[in-house]
Amino acid sequence: MAGFGEQLRKFRQRCEDRQSPHGRLTQEKLGELIGEELGIYYSGAAISDWERGQSRIHADHRKVLVCLVRVLHACGGLKTLSEANELLESGNYRPLNLEETKILFPEGIDTMPSPESSSPPEKDENRKGIKEIRGDFFSGASREFQEIVIEAKEKGPSPYWPRVLVAYMRKVSDRLSISVTSVLWLAVWFLAWWMIGPSLRWPFVDRESAYSAIVMYAGATLIIPLLIGLLINSKDSEYWKERNLANSTLVRLYTYQGAGIGFNLGYFFVLPFVLTRHFLDLQPSIWLELAAVTLGLILGNMSARVVPHNLWVAYDRLRLADGAIFFVAALLGPLWALFFFEFYSVLLRPVWGTLLILLAVMIAVVIAARRFGSKAGRQ
Repeated sequence: MAGFGEQLRKFRQRCEDRQSPHGRLTQEKLGELIGEELGIYYSGAAISDWERGQSRIHADHRKVLVCLVRVLHACGGLKTLSEANELLESGNYRPLNLEETKILFPEGIDTMPSPESSSPPEKDENRKGIKEIRGDFFSGASREFQEIVIEAKEKGPSPYWPRVLVAYMRKVSDRLSISVTSVLWLAVWFLAWWMIGPSLRWPFVDRESAYSAIVMYAGATLIIPLLIGLLINSKDSEYWKERNLANSTLVRLYTYQGAGIGFNLGYFFVLPFVLTRHFLDLQPSIWLELAAVTLGLILGNMSARVVPHNLWVAYDRLRLADGAIFFVAALLGPLWALFFFEFYSVLLRPVWGTLLILLAVMIAVVIAARRFGSKAGRQ
């Protein structure tokens, strides 16, 4: 049997969406429909991770699984109860129970075997043995572990304990499993902290330590956005696939551009707080360093996705000439590093530092006002 991701992609591509130009249910639309049902938004990237096996729905999140089956069935991808159970079982999830079947596939209830009529005598004996085990040995066990034992007993001959051990270990590993992408993002986060943290620890001991910290910061402004761009997989994006740009070099370039803009904005947003900490003669704070790194990665991730999309929406195309001027963002970090290295002693004075703080606040207010105005204009 194919894996859960392959099955999910197959059934999704069988779904119809009249609003889509290709008439096929996209990953983004599937995430929206699940969000409408559950009130929890799932992005197209999240659906893509499910289909590629980069992440999985936890077995305890039964509502998500049932909602996924409901949406695929409503859109025509899953046509029968057997197909729904085929999808669930491909991911080692429990098939639909009677109550779930009544809601999703009421027409399939008549075809479900009756427990009283279908259980052979030896299976009845197994059930009796299971009850004894539950009452005597597993009386204090959790319901989940009891279900594992029941399922293991019903799936094959004795001894059944190896199946219990394997199933239990699988559940433990599912809960502890972390996708490769998550590990890579964590590695980028630590690398960014290592590279830009020293540039926020003022005052510097000497000019040599200042030079080392500023060089590392300048390198981070070039390397970290590149890594952010590499972690954003536009090749599997349904949005760019529909526009035949999934493998476009321009999409990758503008993704890197957006990552650079967002990462630098996150750093400069925290910079006034670092200056304020210095003016108050407080010790360097690791929390401000973590804030700069985390905010930089969040804004870098968001901006990397938004920039190429917005250029496409604005021009209905992607050309280097339409946004080439914004590649100056790649030079923003090194230029600031050079300026700060030469004049940081001046900026650390209360007067000039205060002016820098006020300028940063004013720029933030102007940006927020323009964004609010543009949203109001669209409404």
